[in-house]
Amino acid sequence: MTDRRTEFVVSPDKSRFGRVALAVVPAVLVPGISMTRLLANGRGTSEGLGPMSIPAAIALVALPFLWYLAYAVLHTVNAYVAFADGAVLVRNWARRLTVIEGPGSVARTHINSSGIAGAVLVVSDDRAAVMLNPRQWREAELEKVWRRAALSEKFGGTPTPRELRKRYPTIRIPLYIRYPGVVYTFWTILVILYIGVVVNVFARI
Repeated sequence: MTDRRTEFVVSPDKSRFGRVALAVVPAVLVPGISMTRLLANGRGTSEGLGPMSIPAAIALVALPFLWYLAYAVLHTVNAYVAFADGAVLVRNWARRLTVIEGPGSVARTHINSSGIAGAVLVVSDDRAAVMLNPRQWREAELEKVWRRAALSEKFGGTPTPRELRKRYPTIRIPLYIRYPGVVYTFWTILVILYIGVVVNVFARI
């Protein structure tokens, strides 16, 4: 993990990703069947894909699901929150490590953005700060880390992303929180292009 003597480690809540996956499967099943029929039969003057509609529909659904699965695995394997040698260590899914050596605090903060951030936990000291999504962790276990590190707990208010960045200059705020409109537009365009590419590829096979 590090050269520090680790006393307590908290891993992400693995069951959360499983619950999300189980919730997604029924939600896409009926639309997936309808999409397969549409791809098979076509609409208006467009010809259907016939038997190739099944692998095309699988590609449309399976690849985004595999992307989510890859993130879930990376987050589960790489991320942790630990208490070691009097410091709090926070590592994210990309293995970026943030060290909070104290005296520090943990603030439950509601970001005032049109994104889907909801409440986040900001762990910080005078030198570093890191943001955690509490829905990805078992908070009872995180509480044990905060107590061992003697972090003061407080309410962080409802700052905008810009105000949060001024408050914690070193914090990394996800783009979907900082620029939700731009990110959502980008993903919408990407999904449309992805559907068009997949349909055209299977139409030529």
